[in-house]
Amino acid sequence: MSQKTAARIAVRDTLIHMVTVNRQFREQVYDDQLLPVWVMKLPDEDKNDRALAAETSTRLIYTDQQNKQETARLPGIVGIARDTLQTGIRLNEARENFKQAMTEFRKLYGDSIEAIEETSDEIREKMLGGLQFAHIHFVQSYRQLKLFETPPRRIGFSWAAHHSGSVKLSANEAIDHLRKKYLTSSAIQTDIEMLEAMPASETVIIKRVLSPHLRANLTWAKEIEQLRKADKELRKRYPGQINTPLPVFVQLEKGQPLPEFNRIKPFNPSAKQERLTRSDARLVKISENPHSRIYKYA
Repeated sequence: MSQKTAARIAVRDTLIHMVTVNRQFREQVYDDQLLPVWVMKLPDEDKNDRALAAETSTRLIYTDQQNKQETARLPGIVGIARDTLQTGIRLNEARENFKQAMTEFRKLYGDSIEAIEETSDEIREKMLGGLQFAHIHFVQSYRQLKLFETPPRRIGFSWAAHHSGSVKLSANEAIDHLRKKYLTSSAIQTDIEMLEAMPASETVIIKRVLSPHLRANLTWAKEIEQLRKADKELRKRYPGQINTPLPVFVQLEKGQPLPEFNRIKPFNPSAKQERLTRSDARLVKISENPHSRIYKYA
């Protein structure tokens, strides 16, 4: 058996397993009807909070209206039973195994723009298409659910509204960075061509726009806070802050309420405070392409 055949089988098998456990988790979240739930949803949303949480957190494919660069988001808190939490743990393991299988498969093709396009077509059309799964959303399929056996005492949601991140590289390093870190697009290809025409050692800045994302500060019971201070490893199990694009799932007993939390509203750009002019205002794009990611100092 060739390496590519073995890698293809691993992708197929890990995907089938992930889909199976994903379905089980969705059904169990639906069934935990007696436990409390809250999600941040739009006023015109018809589905109830639990149905919306179950469907959004287990959505592995693109919807008809979804942009290719967009991921499904639904912050909130969902109470689940002990068995549901255990299924969620198995789902996280299945997602990680699928991600690893995909990584190994892509390694066999290399990491050039052409290779990425070839593997994407191979995976979506020939492999996943045969499983009636051609429109899989890889980011949604990879991301880990936030699961807590012991609920935090309080969950404080807040918006992190940073506009962009940046990295300083030589033109030659930037070419390699773009090929490894970004999805193929006409804008990326144009940037690479512009970089290839520049001196290899010239300094450039790669900027990436960051959409506003929701995070949560977790406050734990006094005894847990003391354990966190004494043992740094426990901070992974009981984190102080997490990103929350999807609901936080907490194990609850019948009649037990959700942790204390703030009912945060959808992000309002007009509510942002004015900021001082940053030093990166001196940066200019290297091309006229409005979607270019590459800048250099003026």
